[in-house]
Amino acid sequence: MSTWINGESSLDSTSFARDRQRISEAARLIDKAIDRSLCCPENYLTRTLNVPTSAPSANKNPPLALRRELNLSSLIALTFFCVAGGAYGLEDAVGAAGPLIVLLGIMILPWLWSFPTALMTAELSTAMPEDGGYVVWVDRAFGRFWGFQEGWLSWLCSFVDNALYPVMFVDYLAYLSGDMTPVERWLIGTALISVITWLNVRGIRLVGLASIVFTIIVLAPFAVMVGAGAPQVQPSSWLLRTDTIDWALLLSILLWNTSGWDNAGCCAAEVANPNRVYPRAMIFTVLLVTIVYLLPLAVGVGVDTNWAQWKEGYFPKVAAQIGGPWLGTWLTLVALISAAGMLSALLCTSARVPFAMAERGMLPQSLRRLHARHATPWLAILINSVGVSLLIPFSFQDLIELDMFLYAGALILEFAALIWLRMKAPDLPRPFRVPFGTAGVVAISIPPIALCLASIALSNDATRYVGLGGIALGLLVYRWRLKLNADTEVEAAPTL
Repeated sequence: MSTWINGESSLDSTSFARDRQRISEAARLIDKAIDRSLCCPENYLTRTLNVPTSAPSANKNPPLALRRELNLSSLIALTFFCVAGGAYGLEDAVGAAGPLIVLLGIMILPWLWSFPTALMTAELSTAMPEDGGYVVWVDRAFGRFWGFQEGWLSWLCSFVDNALYPVMFVDYLAYLSGDMTPVERWLIGTALISVITWLNVRGIRLVGLASIVFTIIVLAPFAVMVGAGAPQVQPSSWLLRTDTIDWALLLSILLWNTSGWDNAGCCAAEVANPNRVYPRAMIFTVLLVTIVYLLPLAVGVGVDTNWAQWKEGYFPKVAAQIGGPWLGTWLTLVALISAAGMLSALLCTSARVPFAMAERGMLPQSLRRLHARHATPWLAILINSVGVSLLIPFSFQDLIELDMFLYAGALILEFAALIWLRMKAPDLPRPFRVPFGTAGVVAISIPPIALCLASIALSNDATRYVGLGGIALGLLVYRWRLKLNADTEVEAAPTL
């Protein structure tokens, strides 16, 4: 090794060659570590260079990353419950318009609403396979301000949407046990939320497996109802409608029952092989949901023609007419499973929204904490659950109309991001692409955007006031976050 004494060096050629080899090896390892530092800097330096790491920083979550534990079947089942969970919830549409309009809507909407939204989700989730879904997409396209608005609208919407399922659970339970007091309804709904919260904190793999089991349980009685009821159908009933049509309620019900495809993109960082899984899962689930809606409803309205009585929770009564009390009871019990499955799937996906916003500095950093054992955003899950429990006293119809008002605004931003990224970031890697180039993207975006605008225009005054109040609150929260992050660049330009 070289030594320096009084400005003169004493060199040993052998040790010099060894030193040079060591220096070269160290430089190679450092270069390799730098190349991989964006992925997991502390892990790599510790393992490769034997550099001891310091105590965990505020930006590090143990464990370091979310786990890719959802496969194709799990994602199909999760998406099925994000969107449908069975034919439950369609009954009010029959009461609002009659069989003809509702059946036409179910046959037409997949092409104007479901397939476009599913294709958008497949393209953007494979291009940006990160948790947070639409928050990531809009932030990438339009910058931090609009990314925050998308996340805020979707987060508010998730509280309202998720509250529908404890309400449905209690409504169907009341069909079996009789009327309940408001306090009893709230306590039962909160108990359901607590169980589903525990399931979600335990891990997304468990949520995915539960969704598969729930899907099989939910489909079974509807298959029996369709098979037993088909010979009793009066096909002429399909061509009739009510004298007056409640278009606002009809559109809200139909769109709500076929919305939620983009929620599947919120857990993209936890899907194994997302490039292959997302396109297949979206296409298969669109077909499954359409069949699950169309067949039971066609049989139901062809047997029970008292359409004015069709309200939320009416399917078990129709099933009892078709197959007897046992079938009605079976459908009611399965409705409880369906409500629990939808709450589980949507709590899972919606909790990733505040998690992703916190990771981008849009919400407090505490919301990005991961459970030390299960690698789930436990605090975001808990906050979402508490918010949902506060909305249980509201009626099913009020929640749906507010849900669709908020969802429509968020979905418009998502399709705008899809179009903008195709034009401004054509080289963005897209393992799956909506066909026919930019023209194809624009073409599939027009019908959903038009339906969203129609839903907003048809909403009642109370829905508008509450929805706009929520948006105004979001602007205040954004300004608050700007002040807290005044020392950093908050309004980021689009990354293209």
